[in-house]
Amino acid sequence: MSVIDQLELIDGYFDEDSFYMRGIAGFAIEGRYKANGLRSLARLIHENEPFNIIIDSERTIFVPVELNAKLKQELFMIADELELQ
Repeated sequence: MSVIDQLELIDGYFDEDSFYMRGIAGFAIEGRYKANGLRSLARLIHENEPFNIIIDSERTIFVPVELNAKLKQELFMIADELELQ
C-alpha cells in the first residue's frame, strides 16, 4: 500500500523530491514541501495542545486536538517517503 493510500487527513501528491499539499482535514491548502519542511511542521505539533495553521489574514485551519497525533504521523510518513526518493 502506498503512502498516499494511507493518508486520511492530508491530501496531496508526490512529484520528484517534493510533496504538493492540497488539503488538511478537509480544508484547502496549497503548498510545495520538502522532507525537512514537513518534519519541521510536524515537530510543532504536540498531542495535547491546540494546533492552528494560519494561511493568511482571512484563513486559519483549526486542527482538533484529537487529530494532532494522526496529523503528525502523516507528516512524518510523507517526509520519510520523500527521503527514499
